[in-house]
Amino acid sequence: MICKRSKALLLLLALTLVSFSGCLVEIEYPPTKTIVPTHTATLQPSATLAPSLAPTESPTPAPTATQTPTPAPVTWIVGKGDELMAIAFYYGITLDELLAANPSVTPNWMSVGTVLEIPVTPTPLPTKTSTPMPTSTAQSLQTQTATPSGPLELKGEPACYPDPLGRLNCLALIHNRGEETLENPSVSFTLTSKDGNFESELVVFAPLNLLPAGSSLPILASFPAPVPVNFDVKAEVDYWLPTMPDDDRYAEAEIIQSQIELSEDKALAYVEGEINVASDNREIASLWLLAVAYDQQGNPVGFRRWETALPIDKNEAIRFNTIVYSLGPDIDKVELMAEARFQIP
Repeated sequence: MICKRSKALLLLLALTLVSFSGCLVEIEYPPTKTIVPTHTATLQPSATLAPSLAPTESPTPAPTATQTPTPAPVTWIVGKGDELMAIAFYYGITLDELLAANPSVTPNWMSVGTVLEIPVTPTPLPTKTSTPMPTSTAQSLQTQTATPSGPLELKGEPACYPDPLGRLNCLALIHNRGEETLENPSVSFTLTSKDGNFESELVVFAPLNLLPAGSSLPILASFPAPVPVNFDVKAEVDYWLPTMPDDDRYAEAEIIQSQIELSEDKALAYVEGEINVASDNREIASLWLLAVAYDQQGNPVGFRRWETALPIDKNEAIRFNTIVYSLGPDIDKVELMAEARFQIP
């Protein structure tokens, strides 16, 4: 019995195996095909620009020429009483050179305002622009006087006084230490700030044309507002002309009578008197009286130039009456000088 059951189980197992073998699917894989390239491409690296150690030459720009300001031509505007000979002397040229540069000018018929061309080489204009400082009463002042040369010298140092309008008035005294009369003396005043941001220069002529030997004249420079608070002032002789031995352009003017009266506060002086002019048949072009006020130290503190009305009666003394004011210190004394000039025919 057991043997039959065992045979039955073996038969069932065999049938089961046969059924499973029918369900199995055999998968065929195609053979792998190896692609043989007909041409092997060689990968070439792209050209890479390697930096060069040598510096690249860049075009050198042509240097730009610095433009120097063109100096203005030198000209002279004719004023009352100006003469070609005196102008030529002033610039150190001959009268012929001055006439050649101004062919349309007639020496004896120049009118006031005529512009003369001066045949000299002008000085280039400065490029630095000054920056003015705020207006204020001067707190610090240092004046310098240049070393004199020739017969004309500066006596002492210039004295400066601010006025209520913010201007700075500087007085200098020039002295003729030579033996001959000088003409048209002038002084150059330079005002600078101590910080170097401001500079102003004025060239000023004396109030009279002639400066006799051994005599002195004041010169006033008035700097407009505003002026720096802390500044220096330098003065130096600018120019002068010699007078010719046969020069007869000036008449002899003599103060024959004068009276000077100081005010109680010594801030001003009343001046009056008479002038006698020794003249020939020529007409007088100008007659000036100069009243110069000095302090106790002999420094000029103010001056006033009086001019008579024209024409004058040459047979009578010319009376004058004027007032001279001080710019600062008390007036101690007043000195008078007179000058007369003939009319140019």
